[in-house]
Amino acid sequence: MAKNSRGKRPCSICRKWFLPDVRQKGRQKTCSPDCQTERHRRQCKDWNKKNKAYFKNNYLSTKIEKAVDQKTASDLSGASLPPQIKPVLPIEIIATEYGIKPAVIVQYLVTQIINQTRGRSTGFT
Repeated sequence: MAKNSRGKRPCSICRKWFLPDVRQKGRQKTCSPDCQTERHRRQCKDWNKKNKAYFKNNYLSTKIEKAVDQKTASDLSGASLPPQIKPVLPIEIIATEYGIKPAVIVQYLVTQIINQTRGRSTGFT
């Protein structure tokens, strides 16, 4: 017989003892909806740490799709990319020479490189 199958158990968040709902069959981890919300928040935080690349890939593909949709909706000369914060690249030239998808990818990569190098000190260490 499993330990604490029908008895009290400690909440995984507040560590208070509670009597789990019998319909949960040993799966209940928290004592209240507040603790359940906190447990969910922590689980999401851990998942987001482990899966950083998921959102980066999703962000880039969404950005490319929007740029292609804008291109098909208007002329090539009227095609506009999302506004740039830093750096200012000749995106119009890249878009006319290579296409809209490579222009979005180049803009994204340059922004990522700048964000990565921004916190580093200059010079050799």
